[in-house]
Amino acid sequence: MGSPKDERERLEAALAAAYRSRGVPEPGEEWESQVIRGVRNLPDQVGGASLTDLFGSLFWRVCPVACAIIIFLAVAVFRYDAAPKQDLVQMMTDDTVETVLLDPYNG
Repeated sequence: MGSPKDERERLEAALAAAYRSRGVPEPGEEWESQVIRGVRNLPDQVGGASLTDLFGSLFWRVCPVACAIIIFLAVAVFRYDAAPKQDLVQMMTDDTVETVLLDPYNG
């Protein structure tokens, strides 16, 4: 048995020879159909991007962010109860009537 370095060099030489001896694959019908399909799917560079295409790409980029903001705001409204309480509104309306009638400076 040789040293690990010699074995490694022999293995590298064998792998390099095997790599060089492999044949170049010939393009077949499947390869040609994939290339033609790829060419057909290329965007039209002559017309440029239309306004609807730009809006569509912008819409789908902004949509997740807008949905996240809407969900965040909805959670914040329900969590902090931003709607006024009915009791508070009732107190304010009752207080103003009494304040006007009982105000000594009113007349």
